[in-house]
Amino acid sequence: MTVPLLVVLGAPVTASGAPGPALARRLDCALELLRLNPSARVLATGGVPPGAMSGHAEATVIARLLAARGVAADRMLLEPRARNTWENAAHSTRLLRVGQQAFDPVLLVTDPWHLPRAMLAFRAHGLRVRGAWCRTGPRERLGRLWWLLAHEVAGFGAYLLRWVWLVLGRMLGVRPAVG
Repeated sequence: MTVPLLVVLGAPVTASGAPGPALARRLDCALELLRLNPSARVLATGGVPPGAMSGHAEATVIARLLAARGVAADRMLLEPRARNTWENAAHSTRLLRVGQQAFDPVLLVTDPWHLPRAMLAFRAHGLRVRGAWCRTGPRERLGRLWWLLAHEVAGFGAYLLRWVWLVLGRMLGVRPAVG
């Protein structure tokens, strides 16, 4: 039997360990999806990225807050090492393969502008995914729109190159260190 899996992608955490605005949105979105899918499980992914304001792993913050909102521990998986989206995909895919658990569908929970790059990263690592993007407020959509778009376009290009490198490595029998 297969069950839905929500992969909640980490986002910045404040110095006190509270979720920043993006992570709070993703948590709200995940909680709504979990409410609509009572058999669904959730994989919280995210470590402590370089330059983070906090020493708290994003996945740990996600799990703590989901538990505080009533999500049972046996519905959660944790991947607390990834420092970026590419590593989210690499570590999460490895975790799911080791557990040999069948999840269908796998839904990536993230912001709409982040979703194309996240889907590319997870697909490059061999995971079949769909997107479950979170609603954003007017300030978030408009206030930093140009910066967000430039960041995501550059990131998508870099991940596309990584994916090509990954495919070439597989064809040549070379295993990359991460990814």
